[in-house]
Amino acid sequence: MVGWMKTYECRRFLSTACAFLAMASWADAGQSCEQFAALESYTSAEIAPRGATCGTFLSQSAKTGVSCYWAFPYRDGSAERMADSLWALLQNCRPGTQLAPDWPVNHPDSFQLREWSAEGAIYRVSLKDKAGQQRTLVFLAFEKS
Repeated sequence: MVGWMKTYECRRFLSTACAFLAMASWADAGQSCEQFAALESYTSAEIAPRGATCGTFLSQSAKTGVSCYWAFPYRDGSAERMADSLWALLQNCRPGTQLAPDWPVNHPDSFQLREWSAEGAIYRVSLKDKAGQQRTLVFLAFEKS
């Protein structure tokens, strides 16, 4: 089985199960880089990294990109572990350099962003607590330079 597939549909009452599926999806793939290939080809293939909900965007500087996320229960430790795992896997799969740290944001929810430049692209891994939604989101984004 490939390391990626169409997204799972998660409902609020299933958030814990979906968080487990998201973590299991990455764990099943081991140290595979297939998830990043899926992210990079999402605009043409529309196949998301396993367990993710994805969409395309056009940046203010007219660059195309893809942003995917996984939802977890609010402040679930699995979300932080997944963000750390994504970051480590990204560095292994796409050799490059880390960009300067993110500036703090002015809102009550927590936010952590790490950026990586590799192979003519910018990758972002972020962790966002959404208190109003009672969930924590892990984002993986890819923007072509």
